[in-house]
Amino acid sequence: MVLKKQRIPFKVYISSLMVCLFIATLALNASGQQIKYEDRIGSNRDFDVCEDFRFKRITRLVSEGKLTEQQGYKLWKREQSNKAAVTQLLGEAIEAKELTQNQVDRLLPLLDLPMRYADSRHGRFGQPKDLVKGHFRSGEVSAENRAAIYKRLSESNERGEIYDYDVASIMKQLYSGFDEGKATIEEIAVYRGALNPRIAQSGSEARVLQMVRSQRSQATGNRYEATALKITKPSEWTKSLETQIFSGPQPGEKALPLTATSIRGDDAGTEFDPTVVAGEGLHMMLFVRESRTFGRFLGHLHRQLTAIEQSSGQRWAMSILVCTDDANEAQKSFAILDERYPKSLSVGLCEGGAAGPPAYGIDKNLTATVIVVRDGIVTHNFAHSGNEFYAQPHFLGAIAEAMKIDHDQLRQFINDTPGDAAAAAMRRKKPEQR
Repeated sequence: MVLKKQRIPFKVYISSLMVCLFIATLALNASGQQIKYEDRIGSNRDFDVCEDFRFKRITRLVSEGKLTEQQGYKLWKREQSNKAAVTQLLGEAIEAKELTQNQVDRLLPLLDLPMRYADSRHGRFGQPKDLVKGHFRSGEVSAENRAAIYKRLSESNERGEIYDYDVASIMKQLYSGFDEGKATIEEIAVYRGALNPRIAQSGSEARVLQMVRSQRSQATGNRYEATALKITKPSEWTKSLETQIFSGPQPGEKALPLTATSIRGDDAGTEFDPTVVAGEGLHMMLFVRESRTFGRFLGHLHRQLTAIEQSSGQRWAMSILVCTDDANEAQKSFAILDERYPKSLSVGLCEGGAAGPPAYGIDKNLTATVIVVRDGIVTHNFAHSGNEFYAQPHFLGAIAEAMKIDHDQLRQFINDTPGDAAAAAMRRKKPEQR
């Protein structure tokens, strides 16, 4: 016997669909787990953009389907990391002999502990969680293994598997016994970066290093920022190098035309020639390997150039030119810093990929090549190979020479405009100290 299929009336289909949608809406509203920007917990909006950065990343991961809305909500509110994913990650650390099984067993309970917060005038900030038992001993995990584990945790944080303060809590245990008073400036900067994955993700390592350097100088009585702004002859930069490095056009040579593609604002995707934009004036060109290279430092430097331009009447242009074979990664990375940079700062992807403009001869193995130009002719060239970027006094010296003025005159033009995050912080403190 053949059974005939019964046709369900169209009205029944519609009714069932409406019921399902109604139930789903009720469930969503009942859970209240919608990611809302106004539910932010952390720094005030006028203090920094850390929470803005978190919100954009988490909502992007949800929109791309890499996180469910519930998972995204729990990360945004710092309620729960993905314990299964973190357990797997730490298991990989065991296989790589970075941690032992006993150490992992002692670390995992941190993920189950509730967040603790401390309120300040700058916002509500989370505190690293502390183990109830099984505390780590000083030096229990080597510096090499700490760095490897941090890399794993930071990448996991970017994937939306673990929230920032859980990273900080784990790293705090691995750094048990760390004494900033006995550590080098570089070790302190690495330590502080390990407690905040956003530092590496936003390319702000150099800023943190510079801040530590400034604080150490204050503590030892060498108050760099309390005295006249430091300006150094650019020739001292070359003398400090073990071997001279040649990258890009040298002093006396012409800054040739080149093509770059903007990665900023309304002009994103359009081609431009930085040498044409600068015209026959003063121009600082920074060819960098990554769009986040040197972080906020470049924004501060641009503000100093703006102050110099307004005070002196001499026009300055500044261009950041990213030399990379991965345009998508460069655009994604730069988005983190975009809001921190002045709108007038030109940022573009260079033709020629990692090798830069063919006619410029940029050394692609360098972190950056910085060129100062006057009326189309190169006056100074800085080849930078390290991750640390503390050449500001030399840059200012090059700016003075290009403008044909002395250092005292340049200081007057800058007129207390800070050139880095450390100096900016000290400027903010001055009114409180009076």
